[in-house]
Formats: sequence, C-alpha cells, structure tokens
Amino acid sequence: MLSRTAENLYWTARYVERADSIARLLEVAYRIHLIPNTDEGYLSEWDSILKASGIKEEYLKKYDEINKEKIEFFLLFDESNDSCIKSCIIKARNNLKMVRTAVTLEVWNTVNSWYHELKNFEKDKYSSKDLPEILDWVKKQVNLIKGTIDHTQLMNDGFDFIRLGIYFERADFTARIIDVKYFILLPSSTYVGGQIDNFQWSLMLRSVSSYRGFRWAYGNSDIDYKKIIDFLILSSICPRSIFFAVEKINHHVYRLCEFYEDKNIVHKKVNTIYKGLSSCNAEQIINFGLHEFLTKFIDDIGNVYSDLEKVYFSGLNR
Repeated sequence: MLSRTAENLYWTARYVERADSIARLLEVAYRIHLIPNTDEGYLSEWDSILKASGIKEEYLKKYDEINKEKIEFFLLFDESNDSCIKSCIIKARNNLKMVRTAVTLEVWNTVNSWYHELKNFEKDKYSSKDLPEILDWVKKQVNLIKGTIDHTQLMNDGFDFIRLGIYFERADFTARIIDVKYFILLPSSTYVGGQIDNFQWSLMLRSVSSYRGFRWAYGNSDIDYKKIIDFLILSSICPRSIFFAVEKINHHVYRLCEFYEDKNIVHKKVNTIYKGLSSCNAEQIINFGLHEFLTKFIDDIGNVYSDLEKVYFSGLNR
C-alpha cells in the first residue's frame, strides 16, 4: 500500500474517532454542569474541557472569558479550532475522498452523508438547548461509520491502518477524559470519595458508554476512583479502557509487521507499553500519581505515533 493511502486511511479513522471524543468530552461537562458543585464548579468543568482537549490557549486567543456557550460553539462548529467536531467531519471526508478506491462504497457513503447532514445543524444560530441532540447525532453517526467499516472492508493492511487511527485516538482520549475528572476534583481532599465525587465518576462512565459494563464487572458496589482506574485504565474487557486500546494497537502493528515482513521500532515501543500495562495494578498507579501516570502515558503513546508516521507514512527508520 502506498504510504499516502495508508496515511489518509489512518487520519480518516482518527478524525472520526476524535469527533466522537469531543462529543463525549462535551457530554461530561454538560452532565456535570447539571449537578450541584463547588462555588467555582461552573468554571472548573468547562475550563477542564479546554485543558483536556489541549486547546485552552487557542480558545483564549479568541475569547477573553470561560463561557459555557462559547466553549460549546468553539468545540462544535468554530473552524478556527482545528479539533472542533465540524473540522473533524470535514477532514475525515477530505482524507477519505483522496483514497475512495481504498474503501467500499458503503464506507464512503456513510462518511459523505455525515458531512452533508452537518449542514442541518448550522441553519440556525447555535443555542445550548441544541447540544444534547447534536451530541447524540455525532455519536450515532460515528457508530454507523465504524460498523460499516467492520462489516464491509477487507481485513488487509488498509483495515489495520484504519483501526490504528481509531485506537490511537481512543487511547489518548480515555487518558484525557480521566484527567478531566482529576482536574475537577473538589478543591478539598475531604470531598474525595463523597457523594458528589462518586456521582461525577458515574457520569464519566456514562459518557464513555461504560456505566453498565462497570456494573456488570463490579455489581452494585460503590463507584470509587480505585475501581475506575482498574476498569478504564487496566481492564482487558472494557472497549473504552486504555489497556484495551493499547492491546488493539499492539495487535494491528504486529499484523503490519507480518504483512510487510518487517519488525520495527513501532512494534518494539508499543509492545513495551503493552507489557507495562499488563503487569500494572491500580495501587501502583495511585502510588505513582494518577495525573502523572496519565501524562506519561499520553507522551509515550504520542511517541509511538511519531515512529509510526516515520516508518509507514514517510518511509523512514524502517
């Protein structure tokens, strides 16, 4: 496969997953905004969304205040933000348009329809009351696209690059959304483990479609951060966990190595991360520091992508 084709497929999938991720981040803030919080709670959840998205500096260049409706618009439709949902949809379609012959007609049609349906939400001036409907639409379309890929694409190297795009983005997102909860923990440690703290964790689980899965895994016991760490970071059966995403990345990189008959630095690095997570437990993460652990993971998985880019998209270091 041509490196350009591989790169376009990878980024199509990554932008699709990113649109879903931004929708879920917005849903976390929206849900938390509806519950009682600290005196600074209004600011903290929306400020944390900007931090988790890595776009706070860009936002403050355009807007001089942390404002709920402005942040919503910035993350939904503001094309000056390269990571807004509208930008992700446009970029996903543009990348796929360049390699239409590498995907089935069904895959192209789902992505193309997504792009055209977006215009329905831009007819009128944005209002916060429209947010739940928009987020629901984004998530449904993403699931439709990924289901179409899984059921119509050949399971060849192109499929591996698509799946890598999905799981690189998901691994990064899950780490960031857990860190959002870290950023909005109540200002006094005495609140940790309290009703509001645990309710915020439950909302976060719902935002990544993992609340019922968590209940299946742990029954009706209380939700606490140790179980969250175990479930959303280390679980091998939760499709939204960091470990699950890394396991998939490791699998598809290995398949590419087999396909191209070439073991390389990408496989070595991701396998190191995979083995590290396999031998880790929640207590070790807590002792290391949750925020520090997540920050290190985001850096490490970013370095793996840099090598993936050099090896498969640029033809370097192979």
